[in-house]
Amino acid sequence: MRKLSRKNIIITLFILLAAAMLLTPTLANAQGPGPGDKVIFGGSYTLVSGERLAGDLVVFGGTAQVQKDTVIEGDVTIFGGSATIDGQVKGDISAVGGFIKLGDNAIIQGNATAVGGMVERAPGAQVRGNFISNNGLSSDDSRNGGIEINTGAPMMNELNNIIANREQQQQHSWLWRIFMEGLAAITWTAILVGLGVLLILLAPQATERLSNVVEHNALLAFGVGIIATILMVPVIIVLAITICLIPVAVLIPFIWLGALLLGWLGGGWLLGKRLLQARNVSNATPLWEVFVGVAILTLMWRLPLLLPFIGGPIAFLVMFVAGNIAIGSALLTRFGTRAY
Repeated sequence: MRKLSRKNIIITLFILLAAAMLLTPTLANAQGPGPGDKVIFGGSYTLVSGERLAGDLVVFGGTAQVQKDTVIEGDVTIFGGSATIDGQVKGDISAVGGFIKLGDNAIIQGNATAVGGMVERAPGAQVRGNFISNNGLSSDDSRNGGIEINTGAPMMNELNNIIANREQQQQHSWLWRIFMEGLAAITWTAILVGLGVLLILLAPQATERLSNVVEHNALLAFGVGIIATILMVPVIIVLAITICLIPVAVLIPFIWLGALLLGWLGGGWLLGKRLLQARNVSNATPLWEVFVGVAILTLMWRLPLLLPFIGGPIAFLVMFVAGNIAIGSALLTRFGTRAY
């Protein structure tokens, strides 16, 4: 593998972070998370009645509940997850491969967009902008003065409308939940596999350093990852107190996510190598190894969510162990620039 300079490593990191940001569900007006934004990765979030969110709400493969008498100042975007909104949203709402249910008290000041997903509205829900759909799964919005704009082909829209009429009575059933969780698992796997291939092409030595720490110092990496995760919030608060260090405080979550991402890809490559070696695949290329390993590691995290009751704890346990090892391996190798 060719030697990679520190400059190229840094460029690789920014490319990975930029790609991850671009593939998250802010398809419209995506500016990156601001101080008042709330981003949910595979978890759950509740905006309690009487509260106000001074930014955007982004749910990536998780669930969110916005209760009655709440206000979201920005947009709501659901990617591969679900949300129930019964408050006021001053921006737009978007269901990208996800599901949004608007309650009777929901008031959407902007547009409602369904891209490969669904927006269901109770009779009292108000959407004051336009309703934009490319799959025909959303009903007419003329009662609220909005205009429905459907970008799909007429024949497909008709077929999807027939399907929607049959499925609307079962949207909260376990079959619908399994479908949405499966879609989220596929989405996460595709994104992370793509980033893994990008990393192995641009920074093979950095990826190898990360995988070596996971292989030989997993326990140490796990401890470092836990410490970094625990200290992240207090450090952000301390830095934010001093006004001049607020930009550093804003960068810390991105550094943490970058460490998680790089370590996850490095650990996935190691898993792929070991699995293919166990299968006696002697001519496997690094691209094939990272493809197999990252896909399996990601599915080990996401697929348990298909199981009722025990799926959530299993997925959390996988992320807790693998995620902290990933963060620790990235920090110990200085994001792959130094061998530990």
